[in-house]
Amino acid sequence: MAEISQATGAELLTVRRTGALRIARALTFAGLLAHAGFCPISIAGTQIGLGIAAAGIAAGIVAGFRPARTTLDLPLLALVAICIASDLLSPYGPPELASATLWRSILGFWVVQQSVSLLGERRYRNAALAAAAAGLCLSAVVGLVQFRTGIDLVHLLRLREEARWVEAPGLPGRFGAMGFFISRLTFGHNATLLVALLGGSLAAGALHRRTAVLAGCAIALGIAAVAATFDRGAWLALAVAALVVVWFSKRGRAVALASGVALLGAVLLPGVRSRLATTFDFRANADRLFLWARAREIIRDHPVHGVGFANYPRICSAYYDRVDPAFLMRTWAHNAALSLLAETGPLGLAALVWAAFRMVRALLGSLRSGEPIALGALAATAALAVIAQAHDVFYDTKVMYALWLGIGLALPGRGRFLGSPRPAV
Repeated sequence: MAEISQATGAELLTVRRTGALRIARALTFAGLLAHAGFCPISIAGTQIGLGIAAAGIAAGIVAGFRPARTTLDLPLLALVAICIASDLLSPYGPPELASATLWRSILGFWVVQQSVSLLGERRYRNAALAAAAAGLCLSAVVGLVQFRTGIDLVHLLRLREEARWVEAPGLPGRFGAMGFFISRLTFGHNATLLVALLGGSLAAGALHRRTAVLAGCAIALGIAAVAATFDRGAWLALAVAALVVVWFSKRGRAVALASGVALLGAVLLPGVRSRLATTFDFRANADRLFLWARAREIIRDHPVHGVGFANYPRICSAYYDRVDPAFLMRTWAHNAALSLLAETGPLGLAALVWAAFRMVRALLGSLRSGEPIALGALAATAALAVIAQAHDVFYDTKVMYALWLGIGLALPGRGRFLGSPRPAV
């Protein structure tokens, strides 16, 4: 009788744990879809989805799921620790909490990566890509309408108090596409990474049938919308991402050719063509040369631990006013490496390089082992590296969440399940 009772108790525990894991996986999947779908639309929706997925992972841990370590854990934790330490050691004191935690987009990688580890099957990752493609289609259409009309859909829906719009550089009567965001650059960078992620994944064979058609539509609309942002860095990033896809995939030639045709069509617009012509014109980019020169002065004066993470906008005016008090752009250095070096010193930049090296090596290993989404994530990483030469993307969470989404999907973990096999859903 005792043996029967023990057996019955063990079976009951297994049933309960299996049921709890199913609930945890359903919650995680819902959060992952929301996170991916809102990524090109709303930072609030993106983070809410991330929170739901994190809650699902927590529920899974209670039910027996054990998260796996990743190859990026040490460099990313080191980077976060250095950012925090630089604020604690800064002679200017720490910035406000919202700025001091701009590294928080890194959490997106861990949540997405552990989500796909808990969910297991490839179809869940493909569903996340489909959600991102659907969100990109919607935001791209809004951006293209905005280019023609200047309309702010978010303001019309009474979700934003004031209408936001910006004139298209060098094209009177037209407006820079911003989608649902308040910056054409943020929208352009976010869309660029998602186009690269979807394009690489499609070329590597991750997507099939209706999902592939949806991804193709998102890529075409996304490229057109990026062209309408008049963001030169994004255009170059798309070209580099296409080269990465072609290099690593035979089928990438077809995707790259289609992307090239779409981009060529955009370049035929006189405003876009004239904007592209200024990319390497020193006179047209005098503002960036000014910013980089001031960044070098800040680095020279704070060579060890920098001025503190996210403190650059607080202290840069003293340096700018010495040369040009009327200079308006007083955020960061418009170069991710210079900005981080100025704020966190050599250790912060070394941690970033370490993380980038481990990331690329892990993606290449994942690609060689047969994970097709890795090509998309690799293309997105290359695109971000290009954009980072002229923009401070590390501080823009709307952009960085798109990168970490791709990396997390491309590096599925090997989480363990205690006491029961992975339940089917």
